[in-house]
Amino acid sequence: MRSRRVSASWGVGLLVACLGVGPALVVGVPPAAASGGAGLQGNGSVDEAWLTGATPGDAVTLLQNGSPVVNAANPGTADSLGSLIIRDLAPGAGYSWDDTSSGEQTPAFAVLAPGGNPATGSALYADQPMHQGLNYLTMRDGIQLAATVRYPYGKTCGATAPCPTVIEYSGYGVAGPTDPIPYLVAQATGTSCTGCGDPNLLPDSSTEVGAVVARVAGFATVSLQMRGTGCSGGAYDLFGYPSDYDAYDAIEIVAHQNWVANHKVGMVGISYSGLSQLPSAGTDPPGLAAIAPMSPTDDLFSTGYPGGIYNDGFAAGWIGQRIDDAKAAATLVGGQLAPLASTPVSGVGQGWTYYQIDAELAASGGSSSTCLANQALHGQSESLSSLVGPQMVAPGTGPGRDPTLFDRRSMSGWATHITVPVFVSGALEDEQTGPQWPALLNALPTSTRVYANMVNGGHIDSTDPQIVSRWFEFLDVYVADKVPTDPGGLADLVLDKFSSFGSGTSAQAPLPAFRFTAAKTPAKAQADFAKKTPRVEVLFDSGAGPVGAGDPQSTYSAGFTQWPPKGKVLTYYFGTGGSLNTKAPGASGSASLLLDPTVRPLNDLPSGNAWAADPPWDWTTVPAADGVAFQTTPFTKSTTFVGPATVDLWVKSATPVEDYQVTVTEARPAASQEEYVTSGFLRSSNQVDLAGSTALFTSPSYLGSQAGSLSPSSYRLVRIPVDPIAHTFRPGTELRIVISAPGGDRPSWEFDTLDSGQAATVGIGGIAASTLVVNRVNGVRSRSTLPTCGSLRGEPCRTLQAEGNQVQASGLTGSSVSTPSHRHGAARGRSTGRK
Repeated sequence: MRSRRVSASWGVGLLVACLGVGPALVVGVPPAAASGGAGLQGNGSVDEAWLTGATPGDAVTLLQNGSPVVNAANPGTADSLGSLIIRDLAPGAGYSWDDTSSGEQTPAFAVLAPGGNPATGSALYADQPMHQGLNYLTMRDGIQLAATVRYPYGKTCGATAPCPTVIEYSGYGVAGPTDPIPYLVAQATGTSCTGCGDPNLLPDSSTEVGAVVARVAGFATVSLQMRGTGCSGGAYDLFGYPSDYDAYDAIEIVAHQNWVANHKVGMVGISYSGLSQLPSAGTDPPGLAAIAPMSPTDDLFSTGYPGGIYNDGFAAGWIGQRIDDAKAAATLVGGQLAPLASTPVSGVGQGWTYYQIDAELAASGGSSSTCLANQALHGQSESLSSLVGPQMVAPGTGPGRDPTLFDRRSMSGWATHITVPVFVSGALEDEQTGPQWPALLNALPTSTRVYANMVNGGHIDSTDPQIVSRWFEFLDVYVADKVPTDPGGLADLVLDKFSSFGSGTSAQAPLPAFRFTAAKTPAKAQADFAKKTPRVEVLFDSGAGPVGAGDPQSTYSAGFTQWPPKGKVLTYYFGTGGSLNTKAPGASGSASLLLDPTVRPLNDLPSGNAWAADPPWDWTTVPAADGVAFQTTPFTKSTTFVGPATVDLWVKSATPVEDYQVTVTEARPAASQEEYVTSGFLRSSNQVDLAGSTALFTSPSYLGSQAGSLSPSSYRLVRIPVDPIAHTFRPGTELRIVISAPGGDRPSWEFDTLDSGQAATVGIGGIAASTLVVNRVNGVRSRSTLPTCGSLRGEPCRTLQAEGNQVQASGLTGSSVSTPSHRHGAARGRSTGRK
């Protein structure tokens, strides 16, 4: 999800040998705003109204039918660029702006309703021709978005030779108009790159799924810049309604182009431009053929607040970057917008914006720049303090997951409305957006054609070669409406570079052969794809393939018709001595621990590349006093678990609210090793689950109004959701869980935890029988060879050490577990370079 700007192996931003071509072609439609004359303009967006052209500091009142609108933000004050936005308005006509300082007013306008879409054949969609290069597209509320058209590499598109087309929609620097492919080809071939365009205007490397990969496979790409970022107008709102319906408008505009095959488009992209596809498709634009999100999340809350605990690692850093990106690269001089600087100002806007403004001013003789004009509302970005920060989940005061804020921004919520085919891929140890994304599969309608691919590994592993080949097939049959063809040639060269950069590895598995290439018709190819591609495909043991240890290559896979897959839901009971059994213990007992997050590092990779074949992991053990562990007896045959899991933890404590982490591992007693599988998190106040929860999959409400407290004298049940497991335990290995304070298990997730060394007591057996619930599946043909511990992508290895409840017990099954001789003593310090 983070923006990847520089890389030694794919570092297009470093290839500065090719400087300067003319400015990109700029095409736009004047905004249909209500104007009060001397620069004052206003209009209605979806659920909000915007104003530009006021004098900074002016008092401005929003009216409806001549009366002030009742809203906490009304009246307001024009910002330093003379702009203002008021949000959360009731849709309707008769709104207008009154600048009470100047006496100016705008004519009346309407605030728009979600789903109140313009007619398919309206001029808004039919009368905005687009050309190769940078365009400016006018949205339903008059705001203009930057959109760069990139034809398939080496080809042109036109009315007589239309091209299959995809959109990549992102708030990163996606619309930079310089073509990255010539730079990549020059780098791969060791040649110079004469006349390749201004490298300062290259798109961000995290948006090259559309700008590069789709194009070498024969697709045109429209790189669409979210409002309030880059050269797009409007104000940033982190998946608010205006951005969602911008996607609807842009899809319809692009689908109406005479150079777009079938007048239908697909959507592609990873991370940010993967997330954006779900609300985009949820608005149900007629011109959308299919979507293919990589590395999404299911809900902004689950990434920002895993288990209801603020993620002040990756999530906090990512939000900070978005706030900086959304700032205006402009200032007011003599009442007119002017460039803030001729070169990028650190922490203020996107770098390419400054160079694009310079190019447009130079092309117009200094008279105009659409990119500059579009900076006017950037200072009115949605205040993200209402969406992020520890105050949201503070015990007793925080609202938790406020539905009025998060529901409209929920990818799972939008997924329930998606009807077009979906190809989604992601990793089950994703260190950025998170491994909880398969919850999307429960939200997507069963009638929607869904093809999900999941694999062990990090954020980039959604693009593993075994997944990308199926991705190409999907785009061919559902977007291009053609029989799949192997891109070959240049595509192989570029994909090899892309994969090498993405994974941080030098050796790459070859793309699997393309299927259905001999189909007689596109319809037959699509039917064969649907028949032979399961709804859920799990790729196991990536990193254990012959291409090399840690390199992205799975060694076996299994297909399933649903999520979670049909299987045997097993309940493992916590036992005295740290056992984990399918039979309830005959007697009740307890195990105690101290919840001290300072005894381990904040994360398990303080430095280095999480996507490398062999990252320098620092996945430390939990000191004996600071955790409790429970593990099975050794498996006697290969046993595969696939699906979410839940720990039903009966706990008592004198501290009213505590934070818990459940770590699932594969124990290897014979070698005194254990390998990471996944984790789960929960703030104990979240004791109320949503109606759709099951024994296997629990979904807390996370509402502050439903918060509960622990008791020092009686056990309380807290149900901890555990991220999906997709793992085969070979003979001789054991399933183990460790319960501790949060932290130390993920490369970039860190926690603003309440824990500070307080005690907790876990119930065992009787009326307080704590359990682990998992889903065992049959029929998976795994490799018999046990992979080297730590070789699997995203799954570090550490020494197997006993926890306090195991040290104190006698006759512990798996007695080769060793006892730690000292506490880790890791300093609690913020890691660097991981955001």
